[in-house]
Amino acid sequence: MSTMPVQDSPGDVLAVEIEGLVKTFGGLRAVSDVNMRVPQRSIYGLLGPNGAGKTTVLNMISGFLSPDSGAIRVHGKETHGLVPYRIAREGVARTYQNIRLFPGMTVLETVATGAYTRRRSTILGAITLSRAERRERAEVKEKALGLLEQVGVEASPDALAETLSYGEQRRVEIARALATEPRVLLLDEPTAGMNDAESQQIGELLLRLRGEGLTLVLIEHNMRLVEEFCDEVTVMNSGAVLAVGTLAWCLEQPDVREAYFGKRSDARRIETLRRARRG
Repeated sequence: MSTMPVQDSPGDVLAVEIEGLVKTFGGLRAVSDVNMRVPQRSIYGLLGPNGAGKTTVLNMISGFLSPDSGAIRVHGKETHGLVPYRIAREGVARTYQNIRLFPGMTVLETVATGAYTRRRSTILGAITLSRAERRERAEVKEKALGLLEQVGVEASPDALAETLSYGEQRRVEIARALATEPRVLLLDEPTAGMNDAESQQIGELLLRLRGEGLTLVLIEHNMRLVEEFCDEVTVMNSGAVLAVGTLAWCLEQPDVREAYFGKRSDARRIETLRRARRG
């Protein structure tokens, strides 16, 4: 593994820290001894070709999978063994590689479901529609509308979420995750299916969220987006970490080039095209 030299800040608590993470499915080791250190208030990229183990790592951070061994800490607290809703209450939210919206729900209702973990009302209050319940519902609605505006959803809040365009559904999913009031947001290919202009808007949204104190960890294949907006990246292949550092530095490492492009000669040609497009 290649690691770019960095100057650690002593005493800083990391947003996410992974040590020696291992996950095996049958005889296949999907994740092998992965280490990752995500600083607070950063935009952190998790990169690699298909099948590298990236989504498996996100699934373990969010509690959807349990590691075979290793440690996961969120803001210094060990989360290994916690069920997903408990991890969500610790301030971790996520979106998915394949969009998962609730059928039959409007855009507004979909985003409002994200506030469930923060609701204070009781079952009795919901049944009787108490004053506190009505007040909280109004607060959730106002918050959901604000999040829809924040992420740039242009569709009507009353439209069925499943009828929106692919890019709009992605934004609704991000808004739903933000409704949980996370401190760490995990994004699995947030710009998939978007054009360059839409991807740029998502990148600018990530910057605004980071400015508000959020830490973002994203799996992304859009190298232009990663190069422009990610502070640091971890590159994986076949379940193992190949390199850690800035995107530009990682792409200079021979094992990263071969993992992405197969042959170093192909890597050089792709790098020339990447620089030309950036220019």
